[in-house]
Amino acid sequence: MYGYARGQFGLGESARLYVRALLGEGYPVALQDVGLNVAHSMGDRSLDAHLGGDANYGINLIFVNPDYMDAAIAKIGRENFARRHTIACWLWELDSFPSEWLPALAQVDEILVSSRFVRDLVAKATDKPVLLAPLPLSPILDSGLQRRDFGLREDAFVFLATFDYNSSLARKNPLAVIDAFRRAFPDKEGGVQLLVKSINGNRYSEALSGVLRAAAADGRIIVRDEVIERSHLQALQRCADAYVSLHRSEGFGLGMAECMRMGKPVIATGWSGNMEYMTPENACLVDFTMVDVAEGEYIHSTGRQWAEPDNAHAARYMRRLVDDRVYAAAIGARAASDVAAKLSPSAVASTIIDRLESLAAESAVVNPATAVRRTDQP
Repeated sequence: MYGYARGQFGLGESARLYVRALLGEGYPVALQDVGLNVAHSMGDRSLDAHLGGDANYGINLIFVNPDYMDAAIAKIGRENFARRHTIACWLWELDSFPSEWLPALAQVDEILVSSRFVRDLVAKATDKPVLLAPLPLSPILDSGLQRRDFGLREDAFVFLATFDYNSSLARKNPLAVIDAFRRAFPDKEGGVQLLVKSINGNRYSEALSGVLRAAAADGRIIVRDEVIERSHLQALQRCADAYVSLHRSEGFGLGMAECMRMGKPVIATGWSGNMEYMTPENACLVDFTMVDVAEGEYIHSTGRQWAEPDNAHAARYMRRLVDDRVYAAAIGARAASDVAAKLSPSAVASTIIDRLESLAAESAVVNPATAVRRTDQP
C-alpha cells in the first residue's frame, strides 16, 4: 500500500483505515509512504510500526489522486509497478470524472472507491474494474479531553462542523452551517453552541477571515482552526451533541460517518457520497437543489454541478434536535446501528480480500511467488 502514511487529511486517513481493516483480518500489508510534498500536515504516526520494509507483494494499492500519480510513480519507482496489478483509490466529489484525469486511468489496472456515488461516475469514464468498499470505521483511541478543554459549555447543546480548507471552502460550505444555526436560534438563547472546527485556514487567510466574520456576530459560535491529534478529534466528536455538514458534495464524508458511529444525530445535505450510509431513518437529510459550480469554486469544475442545501430546512432540523431529545436520541441510535453494520472493518476487509485473492489466483496477472494470502490460512 502506497500513500500518505502520516497525512492528516482525508486521503491519508482513508489509507490508514483500509490498512487497519486488512491487518485486523490477518492480511499481510507492506505500508509505504509516497514521500510527496503536499500542503498538509504529516503528523499521524499511528501506523509507524507497519511503515517501511520490502514492498514485495504482487498487488499495489495506491492512495494518490490522479493529479499526483506521475509524481508518485516517479518517487516510488516504475519497477514497483512492473508486472504488478495496481489498484488506485481515488476520491472525487463532483458529478462527473474530470477529463484532465483520464490519462491517469492508463497507469492503473482498476480503481477502489468508497461510495456508489464515486463508483458510478468513475465507471462512466472507464471499462476497467471499479471496486466498491466503503471506508471501514476502526476504533480510534479517545484522548479523554472534555468539553472545557475545547471551550464548550457543559450545559449547552453543541453542534459540531468540521472541514479542511484545502478541500475547498465552497464545497464544505461552513458558512451555510453558521447561517442555519442563526436561523434556528435567532433570539440568542443561551442553551446552544456551534463549534466550527477546521484545519489549514492559515493557508487561506481571506477565506478564514470570512468565516470568522460570519461567526463574530454571535457569541455562541466558536471557530477553531488547528491540526489536532486524531485521539483529540475523537474526543471532540464525543463531546458534541450533533454534527452538521451542509456540504455541496462529498466523496464519502468521514466526519459524518464517525459521528453516526458514536450515536450522534447528523444533519447533512442529502446528496453525494454520504448517501452510501445515510437514510431518512438514520440521519436528518437536508433538501437541496442542483446548481452549477461557479468558476474558481473547485478544481476541474467547468460544466459540472453540485448540491445547494436548503439552509432553512437545516435550521428546522437543528431546532428539532434541541427541542425533541427523544427524536435526537432515536436518530442517533439508528445511526450507530446502521453504520456499525455497513462500515464494519471486518465486512469491508472481506470485500477487499475477496478481490485481492481472486487476483492472486490469476497467474496471468500476479506472480504466484508473490501472491498474498490471509495469514490464518495454510
